[in-house]
Order: sequence, then C-alpha cells, then structure tokens
Amino acid sequence: MLALLLLVAVSPADRAKDVAARLTIARDAMREIHRSAAAISDPALRSAVEAIVMAPWLPPEAYAVAHPAETERTLRAAGFLEGKLEVPAQRGSFQTACSGADHPYPGGLAVHSWAGLLNARGIAESVQRVHGVKLRDEWLVAAAVWRDALEAATLPWRSDATCGPEQRIAGAPAHHIYGIATAMLRHLPEGLLLTIASAQPGALDGGTKTVCDWLRAASVVADGKEPAAPCPANVPVEGYAMSIAGADRVLTSTAWSWYAAHTPGGWERFEALIQDGSDVAAWARARR
Repeated sequence: MLALLLLVAVSPADRAKDVAARLTIARDAMREIHRSAAAISDPALRSAVEAIVMAPWLPPEAYAVAHPAETERTLRAAGFLEGKLEVPAQRGSFQTACSGADHPYPGGLAVHSWAGLLNARGIAESVQRVHGVKLRDEWLVAAAVWRDALEAATLPWRSDATCGPEQRIAGAPAHHIYGIATAMLRHLPEGLLLTIASAQPGALDGGTKTVCDWLRAASVVADGKEPAAPCPANVPVEGYAMSIAGADRVLTSTAWSWYAAHTPGGWERFEALIQDGSDVAAWARARR
C-alpha cells in the first residue's frame, strides 16, 4: 500500500526523468548533443544553443507571454490559428521530453535531435562529395538541436504516460513556431533562422511560402506583429538539408506503432523499452 502511495505521489515529470536517466539510447543521445553544442566555435552561437538545451522555453520577453489574447487575435486574423492559443507556461526539460508521435517516450526529443543531426551531416557529406559544396556544420548542429527543442515546453508529461498532441499554428506544430520565435528573440543570424524554420519534413517541397508563413507567425509570437520586410527567398543550402533530415519519421513512426502494439501500456511500456534498448531495434529484430 505504501509503495502504491509513493508511486502516485511521484509527478509525471519526475517519472519521465527517471526513465530517461535509465534509457541508454536517450543518455547517449543527450551526451552527443552536449558535445556537439560545446564544439561550436562561435561563442555567441554556442551559448545560445547550450542555453536552449539547458532551458527550452518561450522567453518571458516574448510578446505572446505578456499578451496572449492580443497574440491570439492577430494570429487568427492572419489565418494562422483556430481555437484558443496555448502559450507554454514554463520551461521544460530537453533531457526528459518526448518528441511527437514517433518518439513518445522520455528522452525521445534527445534521440530525435541526435538522429536529425546525423542525418543532416550525412546529407552534407553527400552534397560535398557530389557537388563540391561544403555546408556549415555549426548551423546543422544549431538547427538540429533548436528545431524541436520547444517540444519540451509544449508536450508536458501526463500521469497516464502520454505527452501530446499539441495545437498547430500556421499549419505547423506549435513548438516549431515557438522555436522560431525564440530564435528571433535570441537574434540568431538570418540565414540560420531560415535554416531552423526550414527544419521540418516537406517544408520546402512547394517553395518557400510555407516557411515564410511560419516566420510570419513566429514574428507575431515574438514581437506582436508580422515582419515589415518581405520574407527572404534565399534559403541557405543548410535549410534544404534540414528539411529532409527528419525524413526518418517514416521509419520511427512505423517502428513505434509496432512497439506500442506489442508492449504494455502506460509507464510499463517505458520499462520494457529500457530492457529492449530501442523500439526501432526491437522492431527490426522481429522482422528478421
């Protein structure tokens, strides 16, 4: 009885922290993210990336934090929002956060971010070998870490071991718009801002209109108004690399769907995941 009462008393955030600390793949991913961020040579950029890992949140100076009702009206008038705006109230934990439907486990954000960086670096190597164009690795690191960091704030853990879904803004998951807004408030270089904005699957499939809408919505969140200047049309090559770096969602979502169907529900599923090591690995073993 006492054990049951202690279990109930533990918050979902603390339970997620415990799971992430014991899940090897999540620990490894977090270590590599810290290493990659620390290796950025530009001091200002390194500081910004390390800060978003340590405290992923929408900064308090964001217009949406102080004026949520006005932000909601502006976004709705622009056709970017349906329903009530859900501004994340506090910072989250990069280490313990999930990452959407294909990484819905503690540490999933770290795993997804590390995989995205490896994917982007693979694309960069291909572009250099085939076309002789060298991509800026530090921008790939920054974008891979930044692109989904605000999931830590928009997808809090619940008592039933779920962490979503989240609302959409300008057609994108809310965390992406909040992440771009945070990058704006941290005064990242325009090219890197475009790279982060492009870091969603299919972002540039139909040109730059979608990315421009995301930038407009993020500007409303950050400053209360859409940008005065027209949307830049010249997305850096790094932006195109990042737009396809998340294409492994086809693999990870398939693997997780299988894993969820073959394991217990709730927090027990994460205990099984700790034993199996990886949902993708378990799924792959089952197919051999």
